[in-house]
Amino acid sequence: MTPRRGQLQLLPAPEDRDRVGAEGQGAGGGPSTSRGRRLAPGAPPSPGTVPLELARELRVGEPVIWWGHKDHIDRRPIVWVAIVGVLMLGLATLLAPELWDQPLADMWKPLVPALAPAALLAARQWLSLRAVLVTDSSLVVRDHRGRLDRLAFRNVRRVGRDLLTGGILLEGARHKLRVPPELEQDARAAIASQTRHTLQGGDGPDDPLGWLG
Repeated sequence: MTPRRGQLQLLPAPEDRDRVGAEGQGAGGGPSTSRGRRLAPGAPPSPGTVPLELARELRVGEPVIWWGHKDHIDRRPIVWVAIVGVLMLGLATLLAPELWDQPLADMWKPLVPALAPAALLAARQWLSLRAVLVTDSSLVVRDHRGRLDRLAFRNVRRVGRDLLTGGILLEGARHKLRVPPELEQDARAAIASQTRHTLQGGDGPDDPLGWLG
């Protein structure tokens, strides 16, 4: 597959090429493209070539272990939650028709409780639009506004749940990186492939979830 203009072509590590080639053979003998390509031993498959805006954050000679992105909003759960809210309004109307006799300025009172969950879910979906890149020593995240930030594994001070996206929040001294729930398992596996043989001292990060463990 020819890389598109504006993207960096990356190949698996030399020691992993034979294994990747063997894994990439489907039942018919052709290459498997269902989950992308594996860029390093022990790392999850990546969706393809690294976008240029992420590749620009790489240092000279810095290897890419894995990258992934959440690039669309899943509207199905939003629609279902909105339908439930409308049904609640319908039920409230049947039980108390006088609900709609109040002034227009007060109509927000019944509407907000019914529709707020769908609105909050839509906001969380939008905030979780991110691209995540793992190198041999750092995590790079491009957020929903296109801003990029980097945090080295050794500089992570705390790991916890992220209220904005529902995923993982990695905190350093001056950086906070959010990994959306759709990418957290692959990101964790990619980081583990680079840190599993690292000896942890007594001053490791505060990680009650055991996400980096």
